Amino acid sequence: MRVAVIGPARFSGSPVCLELLNRGHDVVGISRNPGRLGKHERYTSFELDIGLATIREITDAFNGIDVLVNAYNPPAGPNLYNSEMYIETTRKIIIAVKAAKVGYTIMIGGTGSLEIPGEPYVTCADSREFWLAYRRGVADSEAATQHAQDRFGGAIAEGARAYRNARIALHAGKATDADHKVMQDVDDTVLHGENWIPDLPIAARASFLMFEGNCSFDWTFVSPPGGFRPGPRTGSHEIYIDVVPLAKEAKVSSSDQNAYEGRISGVSAADLAVSIVDEAEKREKVGKHWTAVSEWPDDEAMPSYLTT
Repeated sequence: MRVAVIGPARFSGSPVCLELLNRGHDVVGISRNPGRLGKHERYTSFELDIGLATIREITDAFNGIDVLVNAYNPPAGPNLYNSEMYIETTRKIIIAVKAAKVGYTIMIGGTGSLEIPGEPYVTCADSREFWLAYRRGVADSEAATQHAQDRFGGAIAEGARAYRNARIALHAGKATDADHKVMQDVDDTVLHGENWIPDLPIAARASFLMFEGNCSFDWTFVSPPGGFRPGPRTGSHEIYIDVVPLAKEAKVSSSDQNAYEGRISGVSAADLAVSIVDEAEKREKVGKHWTAVSEWPDDEAMPSYLTT
């Protein structure tokens, strides 16, 4: 197959490119700097700023493509949380997919569009309690925290590291008043704040409505679970349709009785790539919204205590 990947050098897209190449497929990487992924005899760089490109330019990039994997995210900088850009870019991509007659489109969305088990029509982005458990889960993972720092930089990165350090101290029973204040500020923002969830996850959830029930082209929509982070390729995963998978029992205790803390399942970027390439080859979930989870070793997220 000839597969185009939007965002080939990004966190979601690069493992997909590697998985495709390892299985013998031809890959076209589309982004502002697709050469960052590296060189391979079956990898072609197509330089295009997809967010600023016209529909005609995007259509030209898609010509001759069998499968499109859309791992687009607005670039770091002023437009990082630009929900309008995300929605508009998704619209242009869908029109270009149909114009270029791409055989199959795999859209990588976000956790926010998955429904809470047993709560019809209530998504993860509707639940403050789930989002707080998600934020804590990120902080309790060194791999996830480091990824957040690399992705966002600046004040966001500093805040992520401070929150993680405070939670490390909490789990070690050595949290100071300053640590508790850091955690309380984050918790209060999520549980009671006006802007408790960034615009981008809301935009990713809204983009699903461009796909749901749409029979004008063949698509599938994959939303990573809350524990989506760097990790090894195990090659094994489970698929869930529409809902976010939750562990039956919490892996950590919650001091405030959060129903989701410690129960959020995850998948490594490498294993999500396996599930995406499986779908590109087999096309078993056409017109469906799904996620994948896998088991992978802990990343030593909770060392005995933070050292300075």
